[in-house]
Amino acid sequence: MGKEVVCGAAKNGSMDAHERLVSRVADEQDDILGTIQLVDGDGTLQDRLFEQLVDLLVEAMFLDLRESYLDGTIDRDAYVTELADLAERCRGLGLLPLPSRPA
Repeated sequence: MGKEVVCGAAKNGSMDAHERLVSRVADEQDDILGTIQLVDGDGTLQDRLFEQLVDLLVEAMFLDLRESYLDGTIDRDAYVTELADLAERCRGLGLLPLPSRPA
C-alpha cells in the first residue's frame, strides 16, 4: 500500500511539473506570435523569432507525446518507440542538433 501511494504521489508530481512546462511553452509561443507582428520589417529579428517558434513547436510535440504516456494513453514501450521515431524525424529535418548514435 505504501509503495502505491508513493508511486501515485510521484506520478502526480510528474504531471504537475509536466503541466507547468506545457503552460510555459504555450505562453512563450503566444509571446513570440505577438512579438513577430511588432517587428514587421526587421528581417533579422523576425528570422530569430521564427527559429524560436519552431523550437517551441518541436518541444510541444515532445511534450504532447510525454503527456500521452503520463495519462496512460500509451504504455511505456509505445512511448519509447514513438519518442525515438519523433526524435529521428526531427533530426532528419535538422530540428534537433544531436545526431543519432551508431548502434
